[in-house]
Amino acid sequence: MQLRIKHITYHILFWVVVTASFTISEWGYMHSFKGALIYELLVLPSRFIAVYINWFILIPMFLYKNKLLPYFTILILLLLVIAVGHRYFVLYWGFPKFFPQWLVGQKIEPLAFSKIIQVVLIIISPVAFTTGFKLFMDWYKQRRETEVLKQEKTNAELKFLRSQTNPHFLFNTLNSIYGLALEKSEKTPSLILKLSDILSYTLYESNTKLVLLTKELKLIENIIALEKERYEKRVVIDFEVSGETEGIKIPPLILVPFIENAFKHGLKNEVKKGWIKVNIEVHNNELSFKAENSISTQEEENACGGLGLQNICRRLDLLYGENKKLTIDKTNDAFRVDLTIKLQQDEA
Repeated sequence: MQLRIKHITYHILFWVVVTASFTISEWGYMHSFKGALIYELLVLPSRFIAVYINWFILIPMFLYKNKLLPYFTILILLLLVIAVGHRYFVLYWGFPKFFPQWLVGQKIEPLAFSKIIQVVLIIISPVAFTTGFKLFMDWYKQRRETEVLKQEKTNAELKFLRSQTNPHFLFNTLNSIYGLALEKSEKTPSLILKLSDILSYTLYESNTKLVLLTKELKLIENIIALEKERYEKRVVIDFEVSGETEGIKIPPLILVPFIENAFKHGLKNEVKKGWIKVNIEVHNNELSFKAENSISTQEEENACGGLGLQNICRRLDLLYGENKKLTIDKTNDAFRVDLTIKLQQDEA
């Protein structure tokens, strides 16, 4: 109800402004503000009818359906009919009542072609303005709706990708704990506590749009601790963090899949000693992440072949687009990930 009243108010204000503008313009010719106002009020019904027939009928039925020839044909005929009606209205009622001096010695010709064209030109200006305004507003509304739908689609896809990432991540972590439990390791209870922290993070923190980088780093440290206990002397890990990490926010679980990948594919079924190097740096409003690991004998062909990496590649595209640079490279002896993210205003 309030929205309807608001729209009606806007329309009333529009006609007040239009009438006032034409009155001021006509005042310069008539040298009488009262006479100019009365003259414009006599024209107002014709403008009103033309504008709203065009607004509510012709534009939706013809213009929006790309029927340009029927639209302009009917619009011109409409203006001519209204102009003729206006001529009869002012010559037989308006002018005799308010401007009788204009008719003294004048022959009344309501169908005079030049006069009808003159009336059409008087009526057409608000019709043209409101047509342009309606086209712009409807385009803007459609654009906003398209952007909202696009954003909703992106958010739904991100949520779906994240929902896949969490079980995938937990599956790998539980496998690590399971391996230690089979060996009846004394470290299993403490590692279960770390797993509890990891579960808390994935259940609560990962459902938010952004998390503190320090929390993500703590999660990575817990993952490395779990995997280090699992592989023991089979892996050498070099993990370094530099730069101003405090207060920086990033999407949750955006770095974890690369860490997982380094352990899963770098040491899977590998009997010899492997190595993993991870370097994270924040500098000049950019987050730089570099991960490098030794190659397993059963490394996969496609760099983004695993579920975790497929998801993270897609998530990075959706979240950052051109504001990120991701390079995944594999040589005979190493697998490298180099990611640079330009931190957004609400992330820095």
